[in-house]
This record gives sequence, structure tokens and C-alpha cells, in this order.
Amino acid sequence: MQWIREQNAELDEYQVYDNNFKTRDDFLNLIVKTDKDQPHLIASLAESLTAEGSPENESLLELVQEQVELPLEADMLLTAACAWGLWRSPDIATWLKVKEVAYNSWHVEHWLNEAMSAYAKNNPCAREAYVNLATLLFKALEAGELKSGSKRKYEAFERAWSNWQNAEFPLEEIWRELPGSEFINYKEEMRIFGFMCEFAPEELRDLIADSNNPLLVDTALLSSGIGAFSPRFAQWATYVKSAPLAFNQDGSWNGSLLLPLLLVHARNELLDPGRRIPRHGADETEVTSLTNQVTKLIRAVVDILTSREEATAMFARWSIWLMRQVLHERESEFSDIRSHDFVDNALLEAIGTSIQQKQLIERAPEDAAPWEAWCHQCVLSYFAHMGFIDPPAFEKFASQWQLTPESWHEQKGRDLRGRANLHIIRDNIPSLSANLLVYPLASMDGFSASWQQLWDSAYYLREVLEFGSVDAGEKSYSDRADASRLLLLLGCMGLACFEQAAARLDASADHLVEELISLYRSLTSAAMEVLNIDDTINRDKWQSLLQHLALRRVYWDASYTSEHIAAIFTGQETPSIRDFLDCFQSNPGDLIIFLHACMLNELDASKLREELRGASVDLDVCVDTLKRLNGLRDRRYPMDSRAIKAIEPLMG
Repeated sequence: MQWIREQNAELDEYQVYDNNFKTRDDFLNLIVKTDKDQPHLIASLAESLTAEGSPENESLLELVQEQVELPLEADMLLTAACAWGLWRSPDIATWLKVKEVAYNSWHVEHWLNEAMSAYAKNNPCAREAYVNLATLLFKALEAGELKSGSKRKYEAFERAWSNWQNAEFPLEEIWRELPGSEFINYKEEMRIFGFMCEFAPEELRDLIADSNNPLLVDTALLSSGIGAFSPRFAQWATYVKSAPLAFNQDGSWNGSLLLPLLLVHARNELLDPGRRIPRHGADETEVTSLTNQVTKLIRAVVDILTSREEATAMFARWSIWLMRQVLHERESEFSDIRSHDFVDNALLEAIGTSIQQKQLIERAPEDAAPWEAWCHQCVLSYFAHMGFIDPPAFEKFASQWQLTPESWHEQKGRDLRGRANLHIIRDNIPSLSANLLVYPLASMDGFSASWQQLWDSAYYLREVLEFGSVDAGEKSYSDRADASRLLLLLGCMGLACFEQAAARLDASADHLVEELISLYRSLTSAAMEVLNIDDTINRDKWQSLLQHLALRRVYWDASYTSEHIAAIFTGQETPSIRDFLDCFQSNPGDLIIFLHACMLNELDASKLREELRGASVDLDVCVDTLKRLNGLRDRRYPMDSRAIKAIEPLMG
């Protein structure tokens, strides 16, 4: 098994840009020639390089050229001298001098590892010296005793290190790929770690596993065939199998850095192929092929992870992050490899398959960030929807909405806002979050009464929305807006519950129809109640929710449903379609949006015209009114010409 980039591996990036890149074989030939014709040349140059008060690079090159009798490149000899010096004096002082030379010489910087490999290939003493040097450098970096010679890089590292040390939720920082850090934090030492990976891989893995510095671990992984430059699936799998335990049985993280960073790198490798495909004009054969390859890779990744002792706990925490990424996307495209959703959803599905029949953690652990609690609930709902587990309990989630005037501004209220923040409704109603959060409720009998009970338990939020809270002070508007957003999430959860239950409907499910009608009435009543008291920025979203409810009243009405869809409404239930038309005609924009949605859903135009006549709605007058209002205040009264054209069959 190979990563996609590994399958298409090209030459090292430096070889691509420099046709004269020198390899280990080139340096082996150089060593043979100099040993034969000028046996002390490289050693002499190394002594000049490492001597006290050693000359600048230009002077070193001049010195090289003076001593060279062979047609050899001066830069190549200088690089070999640096490698020889590190072999003979594998200490921090020598490394600092070599690093200074490399800082001012592109050739030394990029050829040094090749020169060291040449000496180490046939010389066990050189190999041991370089491994000892790499170990020494790693430990010095771990202890903060070795710093970058570049002021900019040093300051960037200090900021990144400070961010890490002050992080309230460090695991989240790892999932976020250590925000604020450089792409490579220890660039100068990176190639030395690459050498160690080649000649002493187990020793390097031990150093990485014991490190408490994520910036250092990440750099060492990059130099070890994990990630950006030369990713190797087999190397990743080896590191996964040997990594120390990182998660406790309850899902809490024990602080071990290696495994979470390996998960981050695996996800990036899975995402990479999709990033390289253009959104438009792509070769569909290539897209299909890559989709199949990435799907196989995802299964392979999860299979390897499943073999770990703490696999269930690890999957629990990683799934929470993957779910967050899925919920973050505005439009879920689970079948398109060019979307992040494809990989994250496929990973969740593969994880769900692997954890069947296993005991899952019921709630997010104590060290989790506030947002993780409800993402974990969404993960469990997702697994239940896919048939991997039974639906999770809903009571614990519902109890979080039971607020009092005292608890709203205390820890319980803060926790509710912190957990809900990621799931607050934006433009997509009812939203994937709402569907997943309400799934346990929608899956059980009595869902209508349960949602009404949930809504009633949040009574104090409606009090805050209408009157504000005593403790809000100058933040009264913000307080009321928070209450409106939370209530909107409950409303959208109710709509999602309605849709999920309706999807299970068949002609014989009379009891289900009764529950659906009851829930629908509760939802419309709740939406109208809030619209009567909400003057916050969220009012438009509540109006959109009412539009969605109105559309479903038509869609599930017996007069409009096709023969393949069981009806919920027979035309007599309230609120009726005409009730909604009466409500919307006070704002012609709302009416046109509603009718446009009906036409997009291909509902019977002739029956809609009858409803309009029955409600005494003159659609031509409404359109003319909207045009005049749009001319006066186009932002307050937007007008969509496509919507006007779509509803033309309803006019006249």
C-alpha cells in the first residue's frame, strides 16, 4: 500500500530545481578521488572550517580553490569538509560552525546529508558519530538549548512555543496542525534527523516517542518519510504500530504527541489527491480512479489503527474532530473527492465499521474542549444512522437545556453556549448538526411530545429573548441574540425530526401521521411565538424556518403528493396552506420566496393558483409592490428576477 503522492514520487525537490544536485554516489566518488590523489585535502579543509575564529564562506571557498589540484567543485569539497568535521567532532560547537556555513551556502545546506551518507555507508565509526550527533541535537532542541541563527525564525518559534504552552486544549492544537507555527520549525537540523531515520530508525523513533515538544516531533516526522516531502505509507504504518499509548480508556488524552500527529499526517495525505484535481474541467476517469484509490487507502489506514490497544478510545477522540470538520463545511459533498467532506465522511464510515460490537465511550472525556461534547453526540448519531450502533440516549442532551434565571449566566449557561456554538444555524436550514443532534429523539416513539417537552424546558430562553436578563447589563442585545440562536437550533432540530420521521412514513402508519401532525403544529406555533418577540439579527433566520415549515405543509398535503409519497395532511388540518398565504402576503418578498420554493419542488401550479384565489391574494399586485419597495430600499426588499420568472405560471 502507498500514499497517492508516494505512487507518483518524483526526484527530491532540490534535484528538480538543480540539475547539478550531488548525491551520495557523487560524494563517494569524490572521497575515492581525494583519498587517492590528495589524501589529506578534506581533513585539512575541515580543520580550517572548525578552527577557532574560522573564516567567512567566501574565504573558505578561496581556501578550497587554492588547495584543489583536481577538477573538483569547490562547493562539493566544502560540503565534504563539513561532513568530515562532524564525523571527527560530533558536538554542538562543531554543528554550530557547520550550520553557519550552511546558512550562507545553498550547496552545503542541501548536500550535507548526502555527504554524511557517503561517509557513513562504508564506515561504521562515521555512522555512529553522526547518530550520536543527531541524538545530541535532538536532546538539545528538546531542552531549548539550541536556537535558530535566524532572528525571524527564532521569534516565530518563540511565538509558536508560547502558543503551545498556553493552550487550554492542547489536543485541539494538534488537530489544528499547531496554528502559528512555521511549516518547518527546525529546518537546519531536519536533514540530520533524516540521516538518523535512514541509519538508526529505531533510535529516532524512541526519541520522537519520548518528546514533549510537538514542534520538534513534527519536524522529525517530516524528515522520516511522514508527511510533506517524501511520504511513505509503510513508514507511517511502522510509526503507528510502535507509537506509545496516547489515549486512556475513557477517551482522555495522556499527552503523548506521536499518535495524534500521525493521525493528522494521515488525513493530510488522504486529502492531498482531491486538492490537486480542478473543480471544473477535470478528467472524470481520473477522478473515479483517484476516488477508488483513496477509498482503499482510507480502509487501510483504519485497519492499521484498529490494531492498536487503545483503538476505540483513539477513534472516539479523532472521530469528534472529523465530525467537526464535516459540520464546518457549508455544503456537504460526501461523494466528491475534491471536497474535504469526502475524506472525513469516509474515515468516519470506516471507523464506524471497525468499532461495531465494541463498547464506546458515552460522553466526551473531562479534558475535552466544550465543543467536543455535542460533536461526540453527533458522531454517535452518525454511527447509529449507519447501523453500526444503537441510537444514543437523548436525556442527557435534553437536560442541558433546562435553564433558570440563575443558571443562564452561571457555568451551566456558559457550557450550553460553548457546546452549541459550533452548531448554531447559519444559512442551511435545518443543517446537518440539527439532524444529527435530534436523531436519537426522531428514532423513538413519542418524538412529538419529547420535542415539545424540550422546547418547554427552554422556556427561560424565550424570557431572555423577549425581556433580556437582569445580569446582562450593557450586553443585553448580545444576551437576547444568544437566546434567539439557541432557540433557533431547537426549532431546526424539530424540523429535522419531522423530516426524519416523515421519511419512515408508509400508508399504514396512522399513528406516525398523528405524531407528525402534532409535531408540525408545535413547530409552527414555536416559530410564530418567537417571530412575535424577536427583534435581533436572527429574525430573518426564523422567517426562513417558517418558510420551510410552510413548504412542507404543501409538499406533504394529500392534494399535492404524488402516488409514491404517503400524505401527512388531508387539507383540513391547521395551520392550512391558506393560513400561510395570509401570513406571507403582508410581506410580498416572503410570499414570492415561498411560491418560488413550491415551483422548484414541482408542486401542482393549478392547485396553487386555487389556493391563492381562495386566500384573496393578487400575485400581480404583490410583485408590483415588491418592485416599488426594491426601488426604494433594495437591501431591505431584495428581488430575485429568477424567482419572479419561476412563479409566472401562478399569475393571472
